[in-house]
Amino acid sequence: MDEFVRAHQKIVFDTTIESLKKHGFDARFCASREEAVSAIMELAADCGSVGIAGTHTVRALGIIPKLTEAGKVVHDHWALKIGTPEELECRKTQMTADLFLASVNALTMTGEIVNRDGCGNRTNSMTFGPGKVVLVAGRNKIVPDLDGAIGRIEEVAAPTRAMSLNRKTPCVSTGYCMDCDSPERICRVTSIIHRQPMFTKITVLILDEELGY
Repeated sequence: MDEFVRAHQKIVFDTTIESLKKHGFDARFCASREEAVSAIMELAADCGSVGIAGTHTVRALGIIPKLTEAGKVVHDHWALKIGTPEELECRKTQMTADLFLASVNALTMTGEIVNRDGCGNRTNSMTFGPGKVVLVAGRNKIVPDLDGAIGRIEEVAAPTRAMSLNRKTPCVSTGYCMDCDSPERICRVTSIIHRQPMFTKITVLILDEELGY
């Protein structure tokens, strides 16, 4: 990779991590997937149960089998049929797990964590309930500020996620948010975590790779 591209990326990483730490979050740089997995396993060492959000990023790390092999009880609603009582109960159980694992829609260089949800179980679990929260974000999730975060969600994350879910929403055709009233709309809850919540320890792992939506 071009040395100047790498130099710019380092500024982005360093600024984002510094801002997140200033806002009370634990923020770490991970040079590889292996390093991110190691950090997660370290943080999960004293945890008996782990909730997994609907996240491609975390699953791409191959972390779920490792957690199971380590004897953790994993609450993964993707392993259940959507809309069933069991799947709904699993989403609720994630909110009280010892550790909650998720990704983010956007991280700002000014130190905010921004997400948009359909159900709200992910955003709820990030802020209150679990003993620990670990958020994994590829470098593609970093934006300059809150305006950039909303822009990324509406122009990249939401349309791509809607496509992956085979939703019949306007953004699937246009490639960007139309602020629709479709019954299949997935953008229903917007969360901005400005500072670390009072009773929830959040660790952000920034991965030196483009990963997830």
